[in-house]
Amino acid sequence: MGRAFGKILLAFDNSEEAVAAFQSAYGISLKFQSHITALVVPGKDTNLEESREALDSYAKDKNLSISVVEKKGAMYDEIMKLQKESEYDIILMGSHRSSGWSQSWRGKNAFKVISSSNCPVISVTAKASSPELKNILLPIADARNTRQKVPYCIALAREFGATVHIVGLSRSSSNETKKNVTAYVHQTEKFLADKGIKYTSKINLGVDVAKECISYAEEIEAGLMLIMSETESGGLFKDSYSQQLVKHSTVPVMSIHSRDTRLAGAAGY
Repeated sequence: MGRAFGKILLAFDNSEEAVAAFQSAYGISLKFQSHITALVVPGKDTNLEESREALDSYAKDKNLSISVVEKKGAMYDEIMKLQKESEYDIILMGSHRSSGWSQSWRGKNAFKVISSSNCPVISVTAKASSPELKNILLPIADARNTRQKVPYCIALAREFGATVHIVGLSRSSSNETKKNVTAYVHQTEKFLADKGIKYTSKINLGVDVAKECISYAEEIEAGLMLIMSETESGGLFKDSYSQQLVKHSTVPVMSIHSRDTRLAGAAGY
């Protein structure tokens, strides 16, 4: 599991958000001995030469070896082509940009990378610029596949020595929901304990899931939040709480698709 993120693809446009994503990629590469490939695509606010200079400067400062790939298509298309060709283990990209190619993050096609990728995608805001990872937020929903992200969480927590903060959440507060969420939370607690991972745990039902996740992430000063991109949202990423989190979270969000079963089976663990 130490090579869970051996190959990193970084989408880079020299924005503050992209630089923050580079910081996160650097942090992961240190712990997993990963190789980083930076993809640069020219756009309205993206200068290839400036982006390459920024990448070279950062890599030199960190004594880091990276590969830089320059393409001329649409950023989404080029990301997916590279991911398919080279089978990257994780993709990192900036979010919340108000101009440039990443402006489309708020549009209809903004979430194509997350929806289409077979590997986890971490979206990073400009504020999240630390390569350290001390606290991880792990929301657990009333969905069977909610546990599928736990092995990724464990891989990260183990390498970074991070504390995992489990929170069982649902808009519903019905007895059935309480039963399911409580069971999933207890299973997750046991799994983390068996792996020697530090954790805290709580359950909040009948709440706005996205707002609760963001609020709690800020409270615990989380460096990362892990979510399923579709299975925790009734099978639809569009207009789901998962999409709201990617749009509005102030901490990096790792989105995992249900078809990604490399570290776990479809039900998790």
